[in-house]
Formats: sequence, C-alpha cells, structure tokens
Amino acid sequence: MKPKTIAKPKIGRPSKYQEAYCEAIVAFMRQGYSATAFAGSIGVGRETISQWAIAHAEFQVALHAGKAACLRFWEGLAIKAGTSSRDGGAPAIIAFALRNMGPHDWTDKQAIELSGKDGGPISNVMTIEFVDAPIRS
Repeated sequence: MKPKTIAKPKIGRPSKYQEAYCEAIVAFMRQGYSATAFAGSIGVGRETISQWAIAHAEFQVALHAGKAACLRFWEGLAIKAGTSSRDGGAPAIIAFALRNMGPHDWTDKQAIELSGKDGGPISNVMTIEFVDAPIRS
C-alpha cells in the first residue's frame, strides 16, 4: 500500500497577472504615466508591478520599454515647451518628470572629486589632534 500524498495548499490570492499587461503597460506609459499609475489603473499596488517584473521576464522587458516610452513623452513635452512656455509651472513640471523618469540622462547632481597634482593622491595633508586640556581652578 502506497502512502497517501497530501497536496500542499496554495497560500495567498491567485495572481491577477495577465500576459496582455505587457502591451498595456507600454501603451499606458507612452502617454506619460508612471508604472504606479498603471498599477492603479488595473487595481493593484506598485509593489505588485515590481513582483510581476521579477516573476515574468516578458513583463520586466515591457516595464523597461514602458519607462523608456514615458521618458520619450516627457522629453517631447520639453522640446515643445522650450523656453517660450506661457505657463510658469509647465517647465518646472517637465523638468521634475525628466529628472525622475530619466535620472541617468537628466540630473541636477554634480560630482566633485578632489585629487592631487595630475589626478594623483592628495599629498601634504595636515592632521590636527584635539586633546582635552585640564581645567584650572
């Protein structure tokens, strides 16, 4: 007599993931929306989008394509707006979106590197040591 195998119960809700979301997220983000906004539009949280990208390689590719499409949208707005925008807030919003959607290409961060002569190490460094002096009465 063979031992009876017991099936492990599935824990948690079934996934709402659908392959159709691969095309949908790219189309949605092409309009300038974020992945978080896409999550809200289909009734899931942003963390679910991240989990789907880990679990489904095709969705991860679509998410990256969606981010690129979203950045393209915002760059297009920036080009159209140029410096002649009548709405004082529009350039600020566009700049904010570009810095957040394309941090590798659009950033305010400036790196300052200190080095010695000809890019070598810094020499002639002075060290100052502070010692507690006894209190005189």
